[in-house]
Amino acid sequence: MLAVFIIGVVALFTGPLLSDVLPRNDLVTYSSVAADSLHEARSGAMSGKGTRRFGVHFESDRFVLFEGAAYNPADPDNTVHDLPGDVSITDISLSDAGSDVLFASHRGVPSQYGTVEFSDSGGETRTVTVGEAGMLDVN
Repeated sequence: MLAVFIIGVVALFTGPLLSDVLPRNDLVTYSSVAADSLHEARSGAMSGKGTRRFGVHFESDRFVLFEGAAYNPADPDNTVHDLPGDVSITDISLSDAGSDVLFASHRGVPSQYGTVEFSDSGGETRTVTVGEAGMLDVN
């Protein structure tokens, strides 16, 4: 009985702590995966495989790595990253007011640049920045 009581007290105090930590972990994970997808798109474009273009499409509840001159939601080769319920994309501020970052072949320069903001249910945010020359950052 004493062991059950101790476990209950520990759970009582660690439960709220974990409820704040887990959404933050998802926020860090998915904003980093978005940056990795942008890196992959840029690398694919710079690899010089023909004149292929690669990009990342952003929506409030997911982002998609795609190949081609434009995002096609029906393309079976898309790599879709659905966000968990505690994380969302709350602001997409790209230079053309769109939701796609497309990289041209060989140079790796994005057709759009700006920021994509991820938020969690606790109000924390992380911003993925795509620079004009193609540099990427997450903070």
